[in-house]
Amino acid sequence: MTLKARITAIDRFITGCREDGIYDDLNACCVMAGWDSLAGALTPLKGAAPTNNGLSVYDRGIGIAGDGSSAYLDSNRNNTADPQNDNHNAVFVSSPPTSASAYIAAGSSGGQQNGSNNLGVTDGVFCRNRSGTPLVSLGSASADGLVAVSRSSAAAITTRISGESTTSSLASQSPLSEEVTVFARRSGASVDFYSDATIAFFSIGPATDLALLDARVSTLMADLRAIEETGFDRDAIAYIRAVEEADGAFLETDVKVAVNNLVSGLKADGLWESMASTCLLCGPRTLAGALVPLRGDAPTPNGFVSGDYSRTDGLRDPGGTSLLDTNRSTTDDPQDDVHLAAYLTALPTVGGGLVAAYYAGPPVNGTQVSMDGAGLFFTRCRNANEHRTTALATGFAGLSRSAPDAYSKRNSGSTASVSAASATPPSINYAVFSNDTSGAGVTDPTIAFYSIGSSVDLAKMDSHISSYVTAIGAAI
Repeated sequence: MTLKARITAIDRFITGCREDGIYDDLNACCVMAGWDSLAGALTPLKGAAPTNNGLSVYDRGIGIAGDGSSAYLDSNRNNTADPQNDNHNAVFVSSPPTSASAYIAAGSSGGQQNGSNNLGVTDGVFCRNRSGTPLVSLGSASADGLVAVSRSSAAAITTRISGESTTSSLASQSPLSEEVTVFARRSGASVDFYSDATIAFFSIGPATDLALLDARVSTLMADLRAIEETGFDRDAIAYIRAVEEADGAFLETDVKVAVNNLVSGLKADGLWESMASTCLLCGPRTLAGALVPLRGDAPTPNGFVSGDYSRTDGLRDPGGTSLLDTNRSTTDDPQDDVHLAAYLTALPTVGGGLVAAYYAGPPVNGTQVSMDGAGLFFTRCRNANEHRTTALATGFAGLSRSAPDAYSKRNSGSTASVSAASATPPSINYAVFSNDTSGAGVTDPTIAFYSIGSSVDLAKMDSHISSYVTAIGAAI
């Protein structure tokens, strides 16, 4: 079924390109996603097979990843194979590069800086198409999707980035006789500007309509991603799409599988509806993606910067001054029907709230999953009573109340019951990394997940979240 679906997607692409009159322009072309192996991804749709120089990381959902240091493809198509004023090159970027690099390039050599087919990234996307003078800041350096250039005259070029085509004046020069490279720039006898982008498609050939090419390649890539998502839960897909939009890049297949397994598992065990405010603070590519809620409202970050986020470990401010306002109030859940949970991949160095809403009163009232100054796992649930017995351990930490006279707490793989009567909670927002949203009791753990909502089975939630964090560590 999967093979048939892939064949259908490729057939749809080829047929569409022929209908649009652009198929004959794709003289050297590779669809580098959708196949079971790197060898399959490097089998050309048209033209000679590219020569792989060190590329090894392949994800059939999103393509081949560059290493940013030495790996690239030699397209085995010479720069002079297309006329000076009749050429195009294009790549589909699944994940943009993290530093200055080239997407697809040839002919930037010594004193003759004739970048015949250069598309790359500095402060923005730049292009030097058969000219010594580059056009810069043509689009965002973080742009995904089709990035392409086409020349059909001696005086101007058309570029396409982020779904927009722009025509710019740029006089042409005679192209240098060099092979076009992908993931790097050819510079005479050497290669430089290696890219760590993930690229799922490239094409080289005569001038073409970039808007039509963009539509066909984007549809193909959507079809191939959808094949990998066959049978996924619709809420998992909605979350994945929202994260990809925030990240400006597509998620790896194994990351998407981990998300789907988590959502499906939570639903199967009756936990999903109880998790009213939930964030996966590991897995997405960026801090912006990590702050996309799995359920509920997005948190408001106070002080965090991109360097505080790790895809595998989670979020942490080493200075211990930042927090998240969850934008969920203590009164959004009934007095005797509530849970708080977090997953820690590193312990805090100072005491404070992991997920908490503490009101100093009078009267004192807190709903907290915290660590005290002695390193003990510390909870309150709808009251002033503090409960602490054992040292806080990494992993899952949470509490849940479903009765007026007691609640459960869990950490270190063990659940305990706490006898404590509840009281009416004050109307304040929960914070993560602090006792409250003002920053009182701010602390510095590394947190990979948090959840707030109605009462849950803590052991079941622990199992699903622990499996997710482990899967993310294996996937990235």
